[in-house]
Amino acid sequence: MSARNGFQSIEVDVDLTDAGNPSIRLSPTQISAFRKCALRYWFSYLLGWREPPTPALAAGTIVHDTLEGLYRLPQPDRSFENAWAIMGTIGKDLLLKPEYEHLGRGANRDDVRKRADLALTGYFELEKPTEIEVDLKDIESDVDAQLAGVLFHGRLDRRTRKPVDRVTDYKTGKKPTGAPLDDYVQQVMFYAAAINDGSDPGVEEVELLFLPDKQAVRRPVYPAAIERVTEVLVETRSQIDESFKTAKWLAQPSRLCSYCPFKPVCPAHQKTSPPPGSAASQQLLSQTGLQRKISAVAAEPNPLDLLPLELSE
Repeated sequence: MSARNGFQSIEVDVDLTDAGNPSIRLSPTQISAFRKCALRYWFSYLLGWREPPTPALAAGTIVHDTLEGLYRLPQPDRSFENAWAIMGTIGKDLLLKPEYEHLGRGANRDDVRKRADLALTGYFELEKPTEIEVDLKDIESDVDAQLAGVLFHGRLDRRTRKPVDRVTDYKTGKKPTGAPLDDYVQQVMFYAAAINDGSDPGVEEVELLFLPDKQAVRRPVYPAAIERVTEVLVETRSQIDESFKTAKWLAQPSRLCSYCPFKPVCPAHQKTSPPPGSAASQQLLSQTGLQRKISAVAAEPNPLDLLPLELSE
């Protein structure tokens, strides 16, 4: 056991009967989720439990898809009016999907709309998309690499190559400070490491756009930063594999536990809870309203489904 941020971490034995295998590729969101709490990572990624979509998640999805659609238009057509029209269509279609149906009416719908409107308006105060040159291949593109023998996979929001070669990540929540902001920067720095590892000319800068706050955070890409995220990737791969091999996963209590859907069955909070992964634990989770995507247990779930509210926006 170890103490972190004033909280006591505990090693938890889990039941592997219904668990899938760890993904052979690691994404920035997987790495962040595991390092925050390995046990929560296990519930989400290996058992396949999902939280119902929140207004923040829905708004984030709508705005990301809207900006993707906007940047697929010719530069002169990337107006606020066209973005607004795109968002209206995307939002309507999303809220008709069964998993989002509970967000498509009443106060939930108003919350989704308010968050999406605020983010899109903030975006146009941050940038002028009619002046940004971007190739279609650099919009919502997959990034795959092998860094120090570890497979990496991610999907970046946007890359622009002039006047600076830059990877940009859109954030539809408020700009955090301290460790949460450092974590966001590290996540986007993984893309720079993966891209710069190949024959590509290389990313010079990473950028986070916090749309509601109308704030941009930029960091230069330099060898020490690349070396650091590569070390984190290798370390995380090793720890995940060891946890799976021993069936012992670290529960790491923190302030984020307030947002964790697995708290009712977490041994760090419920001393009499059944072993995670056991039939009794699974039954308790199903009673909380969580959904389990059994077919996706060993796959890579939507990373936005896995984060607490303030981190998924």
